[in-house]
Amino acid sequence: MITPGTMLLAEEGTFTVEGPLRSIPLPFLNDIFGEENACIAESVVSQWVVMIILAVVFFVLGRNLKLKPESKRQILAEWIVGFFSGYVETSMGTRYKKSYAPYIGALFCFCILSCLMGLLGLRNPTADVSVTGSWALITFTLVLYTKIKTGGFKGYMKSFIEPMPFMLPFNIIGDFANPISQAMRLFGNNLSGIVIGGLIYYALGSFAIAVPAVLSLYFDLFSAVIQSYIFVTLTMSYVIMADADA
Repeated sequence: MITPGTMLLAEEGTFTVEGPLRSIPLPFLNDIFGEENACIAESVVSQWVVMIILAVVFFVLGRNLKLKPESKRQILAEWIVGFFSGYVETSMGTRYKKSYAPYIGALFCFCILSCLMGLLGLRNPTADVSVTGSWALITFTLVLYTKIKTGGFKGYMKSFIEPMPFMLPFNIIGDFANPISQAMRLFGNNLSGIVIGGLIYYALGSFAIAVPAVLSLYFDLFSAVIQSYIFVTLTMSYVIMADADA
């Protein structure tokens, strides 16, 4: 869905798309902090909306749980927990199930809801490379931690010259290329959806009813699920590949 302010239609018939870094003015902060033109990135606001929605949903699902499920709400809550526990166990193994299932579940829910913010008239946070980059940075940190934990610091340093010493620069590049590609993949897919949808709206003009609506279902729903699935799957794959004992 093309959110308000996403595209600028000039009077002369040109079409432009604003960059992913948009700001919301906060004039009441000017006097407090002594700054001029105080503002906050729209992606930050969207992420707070996502966190509030998820907090409310999971608070409702987690209230008054019984040892034996007696309500559809608890059945749904247990299904969600079981789904992500099984997903992590299948992808990473039993010993990672307890430690990574909560994070992978939270990451998937946060990612998919962020991709759907356009339905609420907000800019998708995932169309901001600083957002996807921060998630990829967490993955990079988890990979680094796993490498050192399972192989030791000496083993981690040794991995840069394996299988041959001349592989040092390629192994270093490989370590940094994974999180960069992970961030750019999610960012690029979401931003391209905004651009393509905007072009279709602009091209159809007053006839922009049925076709954009169908495409919006793809970009906002189907693509959101697929991209979230790919992102968390890559996170698990990178971590398990970093395990020296795997």
